Amino acid sequence: MIKSLIITHGDLGKELIKVCEKIFEKNIDIECICFNWEEDGTSAINKLENFIEKNKGNKIMIFTDMFGGSPSNICFEFVDKNIEVITGINLPGLLKFLTYREKNMDFKKLAKIVKKGAIEGVNIIGEYLGEKK
Repeated sequence: MIKSLIITHGDLGKELIKVCEKIFEKNIDIECICFNWEEDGTSAINKLENFIEKNKGNKIMIFTDMFGGSPSNICFEFVDKNIEVITGINLPGLLKFLTYREKNMDFKKLAKIVKKGAIEGVNIIGEYLGEKK
């Protein structure tokens, strides 16, 4: 089983989860840690360690909002064969994860599918519509 966690600045992760639940019309099994702007990160690290300990024996996919930001930086030391971190998560990437996580596929392959979905979810509409005169 793959467990998942979103760690973001502010309430971004909570909002992404709410939108996914609205789209799928059900509660989704993703936990969230909101990185508090006023803290040094100790609380978030403790919550992350607790999540990992609680889900030991499972694969864990962690999503963060931005590479190089505090939410992603606190995760890097935990990456191993059973834990992957995807930075820069957006709604298309998260929907891709939720769609594919129940399929019996290689964990690293799933991470690549999520990354591809997140990247392909970013578009420049003018490129599709053409230039207006």
